[in-house]
Amino acid sequence: MTGQTMATGERVRAPSVAADGATVFLLGAALQFNVLTSSFGLPFQRLSDLLPFLLIPWFGLRRAVVAEALRNVAPLGAIVGLIAASLVLKAQTLAGDIYLTLVLLLYVVQAFILLVMFRDRRLENAFCIGLLAGFLGSLAVLLLASTGVDLERFGLAVPTDGLDEELKLFFQDKLGGLWISGNETGHVFALAGVAALLLSLRYRMKAIYLVYFVALLASFPLTNNRAGLFMPLLFLAVLMRRNLTAPAVLTGLGILGGLLIAWSMTGEIPLPGTLAQAIERRFAEDTNVSSNVDERFLSGVSALQLVVTYPFGVGEVARREELQALTGLVTPHNGFVSLALQSGVAILVLLVAGLVRILLAPGAAGPLLTYTALFLIPSLMFEELSVNQYVLFSMALVIASLAIPRAVADGAGPR
Repeated sequence: MTGQTMATGERVRAPSVAADGATVFLLGAALQFNVLTSSFGLPFQRLSDLLPFLLIPWFGLRRAVVAEALRNVAPLGAIVGLIAASLVLKAQTLAGDIYLTLVLLLYVVQAFILLVMFRDRRLENAFCIGLLAGFLGSLAVLLLASTGVDLERFGLAVPTDGLDEELKLFFQDKLGGLWISGNETGHVFALAGVAALLLSLRYRMKAIYLVYFVALLASFPLTNNRAGLFMPLLFLAVLMRRNLTAPAVLTGLGILGGLLIAWSMTGEIPLPGTLAQAIERRFAEDTNVSSNVDERFLSGVSALQLVVTYPFGVGEVARREELQALTGLVTPHNGFVSLALQSGVAILVLLVAGLVRILLAPGAAGPLLTYTALFLIPSLMFEELSVNQYVLFSMALVIASLAIPRAVADGAGPR
């Protein structure tokens, strides 16, 4: 009788796990393949902004989630309270000014729930597989956009109506596909490396990460985003270090030497056209390096002055106007600074505290949080990414992890 009861329990649980796995798979896919739902008249900027309204009730009432929330009500309540306070205390509180802070608040609650659910690694794996599926879909959109296909009517491109000609040329030079420009897309694709790395190590299949990296390289000639290659390339080297035999290294150096000789003799890199042009433009012929560094330093320091002036955050329009008045630029070129301007200093402190806590105890944090922190930090150092929903979700994971004790961060449960 006992055996029959257990078998019945397994039959009841299996569909639930399958349904939950399908749900988190779709969430992961939506975060990367993040269409502009506002294009269809919906009151959400992107698809992932709608999902917390569906997933928080769906997962949030589970017994394990409720129990974890009650056990950690103080830190969770403090985090939610600080983000909520920014909604009313920031200098500009018009609807458009509070949108991304409200999205971050919803993402943090959703992330806390997911971290509890992901103690079942089957669900964490499904989520990561969804991220990679969405990444490939988003890459396909980017490749289609490069052919000149009009994708705006399908919500698969950012409208450029009303922008000045200089900005339009910038977006053409750094294609964004689903996102506004290559400066966003390059880092969104880079963060997909978290999922590829986790699955590669967990399933012991390096091919997963290699396929991801090849797909990332395919996007580079279109996004022209160098910074998005740094962490994926570093982890590729770490992942493949045991495969670096002397013949393989010598072969690689020989190919590189041949390319350099061909370039020095002909002035052209013998690679496919768009890839060769991107390498030449972004590495070999980039004469704007020093001025770029100066520009980023000036915009960053000036933005910090605004952070001091507006410790609870300031509206998007106001901060861009004030930064432009100070420097002639509209972005601080730094995700940490832009988050402080967008949602307040307290939220930045939460993010930094979460990153430090994860990196000081990666074993307790678990691979998803650890890899997210490692991939997130360099991306935030280069671009204003607090306006990007996938990066906001990654930030939310880090912040929400503060509300979960280290002893259970990596959890127990089905493996």
